Amino acid sequence: MTGISVDTLRAWERRHDAVSPARNERGRLYNDADVAKLKKLGELVKRGHAIGSIAGLGDRELARLLDAGDTHRSATPLAVAEVDVANLTSALERYDLDAVEGILNRHAAVLPPRDLVFAVILPLLEDVGRRWEAGRLRPAQEHLVSSTIRSVLGSLLRATVRPHALPKVIFATPAGERHELGLLSAALLAASAGYGVVYLGQDLPAADIAHAATAIGSRIVLLGLTTRGAATDAEIRRLADLLRGIELWIGGPAAAAGVSAAKGGARLVPGLSEVVPMLARHAH
Repeated sequence: MTGISVDTLRAWERRHDAVSPARNERGRLYNDADVAKLKKLGELVKRGHAIGSIAGLGDRELARLLDAGDTHRSATPLAVAEVDVANLTSALERYDLDAVEGILNRHAAVLPPRDLVFAVILPLLEDVGRRWEAGRLRPAQEHLVSSTIRSVLGSLLRATVRPHALPKVIFATPAGERHELGLLSAALLAASAGYGVVYLGQDLPAADIAHAATAIGSRIVLLGLTTRGAATDAEIRRLADLLRGIELWIGGPAAAAGVSAAKGGARLVPGLSEVVPMLARHAH
């Protein structure tokens, strides 16, 4: 009914609380609302949205994304190169750092940044997440692949950034947030599209982010958020208050919660595929 495989559906339920079906002695029971939401989520994921960024959205927000996505897709197709990441996961299982790094660097050398992100980095991270959930990946392996991806994306970003490009966009994560691979990917996409990227990185207090934004004349601060809590919510509210005249955008798996914490002072970036289109609309 939804076109979503059983394995994918279970992962969306466990990791992202996409739906919460009732249960009886025969298994899960999905109502009409569950099915309708899953169809919307499936379509949006096909268009390039990250499930972690949209799973918690309500029916109205999902409908708006579908409407907006139709316009964007007709103007800018989301097709990317087909890349098999099996050799990466095989090297990861062997703890073969040289092979993982070599394969990623070869992809980075021949693929446009957008294809690298959507055809290599995201599928690899999703595979790592599935293996982690299934208990088939050890912490050392997860750290190995994360550090390698961070190194490859960081090097490519430094080579892509145009110091004098406008508008200036700051990329950072709030204090306590140490996950940055999605943010790095977003920064690379923005830089490769010609926007002025200032990458501050992870775990920064609100006051420092605001100071940097003011000092360089940034028009947008894009915050990456994968987890939430009372301390993070307070940091986001503080940052929204400090960014006078500067827009605060929030993306990542916990973005919807972050936007809510900002109490009207932030915009949602629903997925990596929306970063460049949102910047384009802002520039015009």
